[in-house]
Amino acid sequence: MAESEIEKTMDVRENQDIILNWKSPKLEKELIYITNKCTGCGICPQVCPTKAIELGPVHEIATALESREAQPMAPYVLFDLDKCVFCGLCAILCPVGAIEFKFNEKSIFEFPEYPKFDFEIEVDEEKCIPCRYCELVCPTDAIQIDMKLQKKEEVVKYPGKGLGEIPQNISGSIDINEKKCCYCMLCTEFCDAIEIDEADPTPERPYPGKNLRINEKKCDYCGLCEKICPTEVFKITCDTDVERTIEEPQIEGIAKINKEKCISCGWCVLCPVEAIKLQKFFEGEIKLQNLEKCDPSGCKACIKICPSNAWYLPKDPKEKIAVNEDLCLYCGSCEQACPYDCIRVKRKKVSYSGGTLTQPWINTWRAAFESLIGKEIPEKKIKTIPLKIEKIEKIIREKKEIPVVAEEIQNEYLKRLVKIQELLRKVKTRYWLEGRAKKRPISS
Repeated sequence: MAESEIEKTMDVRENQDIILNWKSPKLEKELIYITNKCTGCGICPQVCPTKAIELGPVHEIATALESREAQPMAPYVLFDLDKCVFCGLCAILCPVGAIEFKFNEKSIFEFPEYPKFDFEIEVDEEKCIPCRYCELVCPTDAIQIDMKLQKKEEVVKYPGKGLGEIPQNISGSIDINEKKCCYCMLCTEFCDAIEIDEADPTPERPYPGKNLRINEKKCDYCGLCEKICPTEVFKITCDTDVERTIEEPQIEGIAKINKEKCISCGWCVLCPVEAIKLQKFFEGEIKLQNLEKCDPSGCKACIKICPSNAWYLPKDPKEKIAVNEDLCLYCGSCEQACPYDCIRVKRKKVSYSGGTLTQPWINTWRAAFESLIGKEIPEKKIKTIPLKIEKIEKIIREKKEIPVVAEEIQNEYLKRLVKIQELLRKVKTRYWLEGRAKKRPISS
């Protein structure tokens, strides 16, 4: 394909997303860099085969963030349109899905030819209640609870009273053990008498709520909150002999996980009934060093940039900074953001699957995955053909008269040159000429 038939463009959307396009008469490639998803982990510049991606000032951008969810003031990485060959490797190896890559509007993840990160996440439907816990703590909104839950007034009924009406002068006692509460919000959806304040979950306190309480003016001491609670928080006693019917509350539904949004962090595994199992695509460890230089009160770059909200300030100020590795991706964003080399991320294992690309392309892609755990990508050996300078010099020295070539021969010669040019564009032909393929390619 002639280079003039290929058009490459770059554009920036209003939301700061960067769009790179590659167009030819038969194929269109599109690379979308979603800036507010990127965490500057440095993986894409590391694996880019043409060095078309450059890592920006990650620390400066991260410290300027107002919060982990805020839009960065500048992109963490920069793309060189002239160098980019639109291979899609950066999209496949982005651990947080900040790069999308499409062939003719079809995502690269839909093509079995390309290997991909392999992680397993499974919901045990028998154990799942369901409640809202995993949905509320997930940092990427990858979980949705499809739940059908009756309200209390549908299962607790009093003769002669309307729906939801409660007789006066019902007394009883309420014992709440809030230390057991996971703030799954199931009780608040069931009964209007129960109230919980929203809270941001942290690695030290992985709960989406706080301040559980019961409005006793609305409570009729039916005891159903005690039955539906997964962690046995409530103990309800009704002291009044009251005429009413109490049915068993029906809870139906299941947690639905969007694997395209899931970053394999591990927050959902904290499920109060242990209904979710996860096998991450990275295994590794984090080493803290040079902590005398760490300034968590003025910096907090690692906390703000972490995509899985795994970093936190410990209660003991002597510890300065801490990470919950059960929630860690081992993506490396924290290491890139730290200005004093206080954090070292070491990946020990990467899980990936799929890939039916032909040789040698599949080897290149697999080598890129392996490079994420410290294995070096071997340099390709190029076979060189030594030139015999003496013969060339002799030819140059000899003066020979250039014969006149007939026009028909010139035209035939040009046709053959065009055919040779087409053959040399083919990878198989070049490999045979370089001695890397034993079988001679069949020319058309």
